[in-house]
Amino acid sequence: MSNRLKFFLLFVSLFALRLAFGLFVFPVQPMEDEIQTYLIGLKYFTTGAWPYYGNYVVSPNDELLTQDPGALQALLVGLPLKIWPDPLSPFLFLNLLSTAGFWFLGWTLSLRLPKLSPWFILPWVLTLPWCLHYSTGTLNLSYSIAGACVFFTAFLESLPSLRLGWIPLPLANALMGFCLFWNAQLHRVWVLLPPFILASLFLQWRRDRKITPFLFTVLGTLPLLALMIPTFLLNDYHFHRDVSGLSFGFNLNNFLGIFTLLSRFLSLASQELPRFLGLNTTERISFLSSQPLLFLPGAFLWIFGILQVVILMGFWFDFRNPRPDWKFIRLLSGLSFLLIYTALLFTDKTLDVNHYYEMLPVAVIYSLYVWERCWAFQAVRRFLWVFLSFGIIFQIGYVLVQAPRKESFYLKYREAIRQAIQSKDYEVLGKRWPGSLY
Repeated sequence: MSNRLKFFLLFVSLFALRLAFGLFVFPVQPMEDEIQTYLIGLKYFTTGAWPYYGNYVVSPNDELLTQDPGALQALLVGLPLKIWPDPLSPFLFLNLLSTAGFWFLGWTLSLRLPKLSPWFILPWVLTLPWCLHYSTGTLNLSYSIAGACVFFTAFLESLPSLRLGWIPLPLANALMGFCLFWNAQLHRVWVLLPPFILASLFLQWRRDRKITPFLFTVLGTLPLLALMIPTFLLNDYHFHRDVSGLSFGFNLNNFLGIFTLLSRFLSLASQELPRFLGLNTTERISFLSSQPLLFLPGAFLWIFGILQVVILMGFWFDFRNPRPDWKFIRLLSGLSFLLIYTALLFTDKTLDVNHYYEMLPVAVIYSLYVWERCWAFQAVRRFLWVFLSFGIIFQIGYVLVQAPRKESFYLKYREAIRQAIQSKDYEVLGKRWPGSLY
């Protein structure tokens, strides 16, 4: 069997697992978030009305502030329904999109880290809890994370000192611009991306003194900017409404939570299992105790998933790594964390991961550089293979446990969606958020 066929079968297998999570597992975020995201596209499909606005932005008091401008979110849900009018079609497209995004990131890292086996990197990246549980249901974050994976892959390829050359430089710059406006229509974390673009353009200009990288970046923005222009041209469009909620003064709680934020940032790239087993320690232990076949891998992932974060913190002080790009990767992860921390100091948002989820690729990149550093030790290499195996075994078992409960968005609302499609009435599924702009 050729390697291409083997990798294709691996992709299909990982896609099937991720799709199963999206269809059968209770959502991590409140189910209403999935319903509202689905409704945006369902309204576009059933009415044909141009979707000027996407996902809603609400205050901590659940007051609607605005919706993200642009048609992208509605099209991502609605166009699959136009191709195949079945409740399943948006889930198929979403998971194909997010699986491809993580695969793109993982494949790039396998080229950068040849000492690490791609058979380790690809399953590891696509089955990490924060990559699997959080990006397979119809949340806006499930779509934006795919853009983030492509963005940071292109970012690394655009840097003169880190280029591998497998992506042409003009394309790398264009992809950064494209992904910026992709995420600008899906989630407000897009405001963290421009500093990376500016840094890349500066480093390219310092080396070649050419403006072509800037021009290709702008060119890449045009296709998705075109989906936002109809919104900007509305008579009742107000820029002030769109920037509402971005800043609320100094947040003392977030200032004091720097170490909490640091652990959560690094846990994005770790087997941080407890977060997905229950709301508190009692519920999590109860779940594992009630599932004898999952107890051993679950307990293993719980213990060593937490230790992973400690190890990743410690490697920030690895000053003797012989890799020429290690210093930059370490700096990139540290500055990315400080960027998140600084942004959260001036907002009323909490330190929850959903407020900086699109920065996950940076944590993953850093973590795999750490694992490559340890890969030379046979005991560590065997341990990481066991770690990966337990992770996959647990996630497959978790789906089998959750599916019969029928608590997922798809299983609970499949018939309502089917009726909405047939009657061309999106309100059969539910009502849009009160005061919705679209």
